[in-house]
Amino acid sequence: MPLIAPGDRPLAGLSTDLYFPPVAELIAHLEESPPDYLEIFRGRTIDLKELRAQLPPALPLTYHGDCLWYTQPGYSTDPEFREEERRACRHMEALRAPWMIHECAQKSMEGFDFGLYAPPLLTPEGAQVAREGALTLLQAMEGRLLLVETPPFPPHPPGGMDLGDFFRILTQGTPLAIGLDLGHCLTYLSASDRPVDIPSVLDWLGGFPLERVVEIHAGGMHFLSLDGRTWPVDDHSFPLPIVLFDLLEAVLTRLHLPSLQGIALEVDNKESRHAAQEFARFRDIVRHHAKPGGFSLPPATPFRSPLPSADRDRVREGYRHLARDLSGNHHSPYSQHLYRQEIWEFGGNMDELFPETLARLREAGVDVRASFVDYFNREPHENRPGEDFLEIKIRRAGDWIDHLTETHPEIPLSLRETRHREAQSLLHAQNLYNGDP
Repeated sequence: MPLIAPGDRPLAGLSTDLYFPPVAELIAHLEESPPDYLEIFRGRTIDLKELRAQLPPALPLTYHGDCLWYTQPGYSTDPEFREEERRACRHMEALRAPWMIHECAQKSMEGFDFGLYAPPLLTPEGAQVAREGALTLLQAMEGRLLLVETPPFPPHPPGGMDLGDFFRILTQGTPLAIGLDLGHCLTYLSASDRPVDIPSVLDWLGGFPLERVVEIHAGGMHFLSLDGRTWPVDDHSFPLPIVLFDLLEAVLTRLHLPSLQGIALEVDNKESRHAAQEFARFRDIVRHHAKPGGFSLPPATPFRSPLPSADRDRVREGYRHLARDLSGNHHSPYSQHLYRQEIWEFGGNMDELFPETLARLREAGVDVRASFVDYFNREPHENRPGEDFLEIKIRRAGDWIDHLTETHPEIPLSLRETRHREAQSLLHAQNLYNGDP
């Protein structure tokens, strides 16, 4: 069931985490400017059911999925992704969500892992692989709509193919819809060495498949100075910058978006009172400038033939090359600065996760941060769909300690037991709060 009828004005919504800010607290701060709908990030099924029961039945809820890496060549044949699809369907059923939006990106690829979204492989073959994976996911969604979202780009060369052309190959002739994230567009243009201003974004969007955009996102950003340049970095805990408020107004005023149904402010990881203050201005822009939408997507045509195996192998190798570049093989502001911080801190700071283990390693003269970050993606390792980054870090920490005790005789084998004890405590807490059988 769509959010709006054809010809109605799109709704102004909030996209938020299930746990922070707490949804009940967020709603309490929004009494003077309530949202038309909520988009809820992936969480535990039991918690999603409880949330739906607590909210007014007339308030629509949509779903923001995760861990379904349909950009990857092995997505359609990996049975572990089938379980993740079933989990996503349980989540959508709990929320009574008409659609799922999911980044066209991945945090795991060809034996490498990252804490934040890594961009897709911007080649025609990469777009075709993502298309096949997204259609596999759509078939599992029990008649709901799938929105493939424009991904964030780190300060790193994005690849040779234009993102608009990539999304056209990905979606043309399919039932797939698009989620257009305006902040992510800024990160893409910046990574592509293009101007990051409203005229440049509007000009670039002129070649984008806007007829498939069903939802628009805007979220917090900060601007980081690295290697003599200022880079926009997607981070929803930061305020929504003025340029995104102005860009939203310009997009709604000047562009033709016939299928648009919802426009959501992303406020995950933001204090409720700050989110409420931003949403009041955001909602005013939507209500004053959004034009009628909700019309049907372009008709689907028969699916093109599957990608030849040789092309699929090239995509696999392309993702391996991309992962190594992001992990430090390429000298970019991301790989030389942000990647190292991401591996050490995201999902849980290593000093807080393994305090006793790291203290003993430091006593043995190990530069623990440099050693762990360099080891983390040094060689391909097992990717496990559904694991969050904390679980991946715990597993990689075990591999790292095993490696150190095998290659450094001065490091005692008893350190493995210390690491195991700390890991078990972390995994118990993780399962208690985030487990979802």
